[in-house]
Amino acid sequence: MDTVRKGRRGAALPIAGALAIASAVLTAGCAAGTVSPVHPVAATSRQARATARTVPPVFAASFAPAEAGQGGDRLALLSSRTGGLLRWLTPSSDRAASEPLSVRDGWVYFVREPAGPAPGPAIWRVRATGGGPQLVQAGASDYAVSPDGRAVAYVTSTDRTVDIVVRNLATGRRNTIVLATRPDPRANNWPPEVSGLTWAGDDAHLAVQFQPTAAISTVLSFGAFTAATIRDGQTGPPPCPAATHDQCAESDPAYLAGGALSYVIRRLSGSGAVRTSLVTWRAGPSASTLLSFPGGPPPESYGMTAQGQAIWASGPSRPKGPWTVWRWSGGALVKITTLPVLGASPYFGVGAIAW
Repeated sequence: MDTVRKGRRGAALPIAGALAIASAVLTAGCAAGTVSPVHPVAATSRQARATARTVPPVFAASFAPAEAGQGGDRLALLSSRTGGLLRWLTPSSDRAASEPLSVRDGWVYFVREPAGPAPGPAIWRVRATGGGPQLVQAGASDYAVSPDGRAVAYVTSTDRTVDIVVRNLATGRRNTIVLATRPDPRANNWPPEVSGLTWAGDDAHLAVQFQPTAAISTVLSFGAFTAATIRDGQTGPPPCPAATHDQCAESDPAYLAGGALSYVIRRLSGSGAVRTSLVTWRAGPSASTLLSFPGGPPPESYGMTAQGQAIWASGPSRPKGPWTVWRWSGGALVKITTLPVLGASPYFGVGAIAW
């Protein structure tokens, strides 16, 4: 059930929300352990129908405390069938925010960001069956393992640059892709948000979501060991016609098993209505729509597997109301669960969902 897409830090457009976890989680717990470094609406297209597969049994999600000062975002493993809590993967006493990146080979990879200015973010992993976390990569904010397991890629940020570092674990070959350099020491939008790092099935290409400001977000693909700067990135067709006044954002890249790159497009019209769709694209002038998400609040946290199975949480239709978790695998949408309103649980808010 290797995850390709890692939803993180909410939507690309300024659309806010929270995810309430069921009250059954109140009595669950997770023991901390030792730390050791390691490296390791329904679809209508023929393509969409062909992607249906057995749904992965579990997904990972991070939940924020309902009250400020009660700790950081907490990582949990839940059932893809019912949405019920299976176990906590990080303790409630952890003051850091933990957000899942992927579920791979029985491990849940996540980024841990301690409170305060230092130390910075780091990549960790924990077994889906529970246990102590293991440090994977210090100083990184995103991380992905190639499908063949022979290479890794991760995102690093300094006060000067934001980079993707690619490393072949077998040969030691290394490549750095410079995504951004700080234009001015006084720049107030530094660093840009980079998330959703994902490998293609050929073990030679990467895709990532690049967000220089809150209102601008695009998906870029790179040759993992050949690209040198952001100028080497490829983008899909423009998401909105130039003649319209819609605001558009691309997010949540994921390569499908057939080689196409999938991603989410959000369109915000002048009237404030949000339209969200899932598309696929290969090198060429057009993209194909796989799924139009149902009306109402758009997906906030989203995940996709290489087999074309999507999972997401949509926000409440009224303030502090219930959230809904959905899944899709090429047929009709399935509502996994409706979660309670604010106040029914000590956790209210989601950082990310990952399959």
